[in-house]
Amino acid sequence: MRNLDLFSTAEIDHLLWSSDEDITKLNSPALSIFTDFDHFPPMVIDSSAHALEALSIMDKTHGFMRLVVDKNNSFLGIITKHRLLHRKMVKLANKFGSSLDELLVTDMMIPRDQLMALDYEQIATANVSDVVRALQQNGLHHILVIDHQQHHIRGLISANDVARKLRVPIDIEQPPSFMHIFKTAI
Repeated sequence: MRNLDLFSTAEIDHLLWSSDEDITKLNSPALSIFTDFDHFPPMVIDSSAHALEALSIMDKTHGFMRLVVDKNNSFLGIITKHRLLHRKMVKLANKFGSSLDELLVTDMMIPRDQLMALDYEQIATANVSDVVRALQQNGLHHILVIDHQQHHIRGLISANDVARKLRVPIDIEQPPSFMHIFKTAI
């Protein structure tokens, strides 16, 4: 066994930032923008967590989305910072006749049966521009990637991660709802 020396960081105040000049391009393979859960553990939150707690966790970790799992780590849905906006939580708490402190992640999440995903084999042969187009056309900031053969969620693609790797902003607009179309027609 070898003893390792410890050194003071008192005089060290800079972080090393990657100097990797390999910029992702629109024609790069889509797998270059894919967060593979086989290599990186998914960011999850327990279904029993309170909505305010989830928001606090996302704020502290600079995260925008978490996969919601039950006590057995079974996938239930996703929760996003957008879903946890104060006005949305107040509206739902009023609907339930409860307080904000009582709202759970499961009250605010998008359940798995309402989510759409890309297939891993599909993105393995796609390029970044194909994924960006799918995100934009569907108004999605995150899209799950499933492995049909293994029958599990394989990973995800985040518009923010793609934009950072491309070094350009990606404009994602929500597709218009019926109510939005109705209001603009009047």
